[in-house]
Amino acid sequence: MGNTTAVSSATATIAAMITPALLILGSASLVASALVRMARVVDRARVLTAVVDEGKCFSGALTRDQLRLWLDRHAARARYAERSVLLLYSAVVVFVATCLSIALDRIAGDSLNWLPISLAILGTLLLLGGGAWMVVESRLSGEQIQEEIRRALSKLENDDELRPS
Repeated sequence: MGNTTAVSSATATIAAMITPALLILGSASLVASALVRMARVVDRARVLTAVVDEGKCFSGALTRDQLRLWLDRHAARARYAERSVLLLYSAVVVFVATCLSIALDRIAGDSLNWLPISLAILGTLLLLGGGAWMVVESRLSGEQIQEEIRRALSKLENDDELRPS
């Protein structure tokens, strides 16, 4: 009979550790998404800096002000993505600690039940913060692409006006 209690206690411990493990998977998925977004920002910023280095921005394709605005936006997007990645990685670490603290609480005879709860709340707050920074970055990205599209459409309209029908 005592063996059944030990098995059910072990099963309960493992079951309790599954929730933080699922949160780890969700956090890791968001980290991957944030890193992809950061890579896109870096690639686009490198293209723009190459334009500056080659002096192409002054040949009529882009104005100094447009280029400066776009580079500033990419710098902000990179900062937002970096903050998001930091918070999301931290959430992963805290959720791993939550899993370990659940086992530690069981070993300590359920006397540390505040620890896994506190860590889970902290991890959730970090996850929330990381997601919020990605929303900010995403909105800035949307503004950037909308401006680029408007500029391209305007250029097409101007080119059409200059060409004979």
